[in-house]
Amino acid sequence: MYIRRIRCILFAAVFLLAGSRAAESADGAPPSTPRTIARIYWLGMKQLAGETNAAHLMAIWNLPESRRLGQQMLEKLSLAPWLLLHRNPDTNAAARLQPLLDDLAENESCLEIRQTSNQPGELVLAVRLDDQRAALWQTNLARVLESLTGIHPVPAPGHDYGWSLKKHHDPDFLELTRAGGWTIVGAAEDHNDLLDELRDRIQHDRPPVAVGAANDWLAADMDLRRVAGALALGWNPPPDLPDISLAVAEEGTNILLHGTADFPRSLALDLKPWNVPTNLVNWNLGSFVMVRGFKPWLESSPAWTNLQIGPLPDQAFFWSLSGSLMKSYCAVPLPDASNEVDRLSDWVLQNQHRWLDTNSLARFEKSSSFDGLDWKGLPYMSPFVRSMMVGNQGFVFGGAFPDSQVYPVSTRWLQNALAQTNLVYFDSEETGARIEQWLFMGQFARFVSHKAQLPFQSPGLLWLKAVAPKLGYSGTQVAETGPNQLSFTRQSGLGFTAIELNLLVDWLESPRFPIGLHTFLAPPDELNGSGKLPVDSPTAVR
Repeated sequence: MYIRRIRCILFAAVFLLAGSRAAESADGAPPSTPRTIARIYWLGMKQLAGETNAAHLMAIWNLPESRRLGQQMLEKLSLAPWLLLHRNPDTNAAARLQPLLDDLAENESCLEIRQTSNQPGELVLAVRLDDQRAALWQTNLARVLESLTGIHPVPAPGHDYGWSLKKHHDPDFLELTRAGGWTIVGAAEDHNDLLDELRDRIQHDRPPVAVGAANDWLAADMDLRRVAGALALGWNPPPDLPDISLAVAEEGTNILLHGTADFPRSLALDLKPWNVPTNLVNWNLGSFVMVRGFKPWLESSPAWTNLQIGPLPDQAFFWSLSGSLMKSYCAVPLPDASNEVDRLSDWVLQNQHRWLDTNSLARFEKSSSFDGLDWKGLPYMSPFVRSMMVGNQGFVFGGAFPDSQVYPVSTRWLQNALAQTNLVYFDSEETGARIEQWLFMGQFARFVSHKAQLPFQSPGLLWLKAVAPKLGYSGTQVAETGPNQLSFTRQSGLGFTAIELNLLVDWLESPRFPIGLHTFLAPPDELNGSGKLPVDSPTAVR
């Protein structure tokens, strides 16, 4: 599912180019040598089906719930070009687009974007198709682009296959052609030199795009900031977006995700020794996350500095316990934790009315038994925050439900991670069990904040429940491997962690997909007069 999402979104970029103007570079530099700003390769589900090590992925892909969610996503995404370009939807043209999107998931394909500073980007998308599907692309894509641009493509002179379309603004030249079993779509200004080069590679039996290793299922190299500019996505990308290199391959029966992120300036991380709150962490762990070195990022973040709640933290720890939907916790080491909790408590009490719009059924109050906040409201969860001492170190400690008995965890199983002096992030979880925990807490948080819950019978929620029993351990590590570089690895059953899968479904269920999340764009859930949770409540997902 996650691979299909990536490919379909990239395909939508073709239509953004069809109806938009490429942005100029921020530095105003004069034109220079064209630079490749994105290369992406995808093996295709048809070839993956023949891979022995992909059997687990294929079993999930072929679930009825996966197919139902995939069909809903295709239906929404087929209308996305008109939505993103603020046009009235053309359902007939969208119906022609759907099978092309499905081809992108099923077949080997690649995408390349190249740009010269201050110039429109050149884009080429190549898909390996048989003659029957290639003919479908020739007719259907022409109809889609005619709907988007109001211009009818003209047949390629002297050829039985292919067409071109000349628009009135950059990139003004769109075309479709075919070479060596590949159908190629291009977008550029006047002439697409990149398409000529890619077609030449294919005709000389070379790969259309050179990226990743031979055994990669998915590989990508992207300059995120320049891609956003070249596709004119309608927003000003942050100046510190990195160049990323990403590859997905098999590792036994698991998926191995690895790559690097290269930032335009030094990260200036100060990686102090880990300060694990062992006396707060119960041994019966379902997940454990630790992260450090983020203080420089917080210092430059207005969202944090505007809170004005005290000194900046530089480490954080998150964990959950097996066998419970509610027992998830966080601890942050701070030198004066008690005073920080007082400041945080005052800030929450002053601002909670902005989030907890539930007719006073859910709220925080000052605790009478410890310094910090206690929950006074609906009983499904009991969030709290307080200060704690572990040895000589103070911690701000919070959670979704108090743990009556704590059997401190040993750090022996963490020794390899703790010994890595350049480790920035560590995440270990039982993904299947953690999916249900996040779903429960997410539905509860949506309810008390008067936001839209995921509907109980929605394809996304049913898919989460179907895949959860099939997912086991997931492990992620991020390390600083250079002054401006982070390297990451993940071994997992599906490529995503539990919280990422929950966010993915929230996105796929958005009424304006691919824009926004269902939580914020769907109509909010209403409280009934008794103050009880509605049918689609947290308890309904248990």
